[in-house]
Amino acid sequence: MVLMRQFCYKCGALEAQKGQLIQGLCQRCFAEENRLIRAPAKLEVTICRRCVAYMLGKRWYQAGEGDAVANAVRATALSAIRVAHLSPAGMKLLHPQEAPEAELSIEPKIKEGVIEVRAKGKIHELQAEPQVEEARIKFEVKQITCDVCSLKSAHHYEAILQVRGDLTKKRSEIKAALERLADHESKRKRAAFISHVEERKEGPDFYVNPLSLARQMASLLRSEFGAKIEESAKLIGQTRDGRQKFKFSILARLPSEGSY
Repeated sequence: MVLMRQFCYKCGALEAQKGQLIQGLCQRCFAEENRLIRAPAKLEVTICRRCVAYMLGKRWYQAGEGDAVANAVRATALSAIRVAHLSPAGMKLLHPQEAPEAELSIEPKIKEGVIEVRAKGKIHELQAEPQVEEARIKFEVKQITCDVCSLKSAHHYEAILQVRGDLTKKRSEIKAALERLADHESKRKRAAFISHVEERKEGPDFYVNPLSLARQMASLLRSEFGAKIEESAKLIGQTRDGRQKFKFSILARLPSEGSY
């Protein structure tokens, strides 16, 4: 009985000497023929000139802590890179988050306008050692105004929160508490913000977006300062799809000093 010796069809290396073949290729030739990552040569990074949020596809995202521009560049690169994975069903190009076994390092060089990418991982489970690859991506930053900053500049709001009652000693404390709440919510939902505040003799008017944030602010005044809440709505027209459009007013009336 003659034993057939398997060998790499590209370089002729014997499987017994160079390790298990993958699709007829030795370990080295398989790695040479199959790139671990696919990365574009150039990227455009879209950043809001006001808040430094960045756009991926048609959505805006907060840049997070630290260097906002570097975070935006890194996130844009991560969304564009693909990781190769070979299974019995064939070769697939996966988003990095779909290939957690692959190690990916993305280092933006802001002044140079390049992104250095380093990847380590296996395309096929039969590979004895992970592949290591590097890539350089050129990038340009495009600055525009994001959707939320456009709303803010237009003083957009869905509700007016009117704070009334005895504000003799609590006015600054109440305002600070409401602004902290709005700031906290804006970190969870970009479109949550206080558009502007009108200081009136009888109390401040907070112009708030969206309605849910105004209701949260009113709830805080009720729980922390004993305010009584009244809400009303005024029909102001229709949306493009025919739905009724309202502006809401929430009256928060504080009790007299010493009763809360």
